[in-house]
Amino acid sequence: MVEKNKEFVFETETGTFDADIDEVRRMVERGDPDGFYAMGMACLFGQGVEQDTKKGFEMLEAASEKGQLYAMTLLVRLFISHDYTNMDTEKAVEYSRKGAEAGISDAQLFMGTAYMDGICVEKDYAKAAELFRKSAAQGNSEARNSLAFIYQEGLGVEKDIEKAFKLFKNAAAAGSINAQYQTGAYYEAGTGVQKDLKKAAEWYGKAAEQGDVFAMERLGVIYYIGSAELRAEPELSFKWFLDAALGGMLGAMYYVGLYYMEGYGVEKDRTEGIKWLRLASSSGNEDAKDLLFELEGEEPQTDR
Repeated sequence: MVEKNKEFVFETETGTFDADIDEVRRMVERGDPDGFYAMGMACLFGQGVEQDTKKGFEMLEAASEKGQLYAMTLLVRLFISHDYTNMDTEKAVEYSRKGAEAGISDAQLFMGTAYMDGICVEKDYAKAAELFRKSAAQGNSEARNSLAFIYQEGLGVEKDIEKAFKLFKNAAAAGSINAQYQTGAYYEAGTGVQKDLKKAAEWYGKAAEQGDVFAMERLGVIYYIGSAELRAEPELSFKWFLDAALGGMLGAMYYVGLYYMEGYGVEKDRTEGIKWLRLASSSGNEDAKDLLFELEGEEPQTDR
């Protein structure tokens, strides 16, 4: 909201405009593509009108049919996130191409992904890198994350680990969960940057707080093998392994069982330890299978 009585601010092909819902309705009545786009957004998010996802999609479809590129790009994003199903992959790529040619950041990202993965186009890493670079230059953190991967693997560009790290860290600072995990991994391994487990824990922590179970598991490891300062908090190691285990990570299930067995970071509880080891073992964790074999050689296995 930028002016009194103006409820909406919309970015369109002709620039940014602000309007109230009555103005948006009049635009729709005139058949204005930007009006359909604006009304679609209003219906999707319940801004100024009752929330109506079905109508929102219909408005965005109408805008797209009239050539509104931001509406096309939004539908592609919703299609990718599985929130919108009235589109196929070929259509999504077509819309992405049009938006990318017009310089829309998200469309450049989506089209770059299509070239990187060979989705309805011939795989072309150089084109993918070019599109990611253009999108990243507009501040798109997802594009920075994808471009970092391109440089990390040397796909269509000369491999540059240090540049990949900088791009990951930049995207991580902007909130990309995957980039936060990757930044932690770079600090943990000392790849492209000086090894620093404390900083690794910091970045893994940001990803873990957003629900990344891989980052949770790495935090469990770091608080177990890290510096004396990090190892001084075994409860944190247990906490993160437990959170990762509850998220389905097999290695974490093994460590939760082991910690219960040894009373490390948690009160010793053999019954609880056996439970977690069996859960990990039944899911295919070989370390858990080996440990259970040793334990059950000393004491008969109880009923499950």
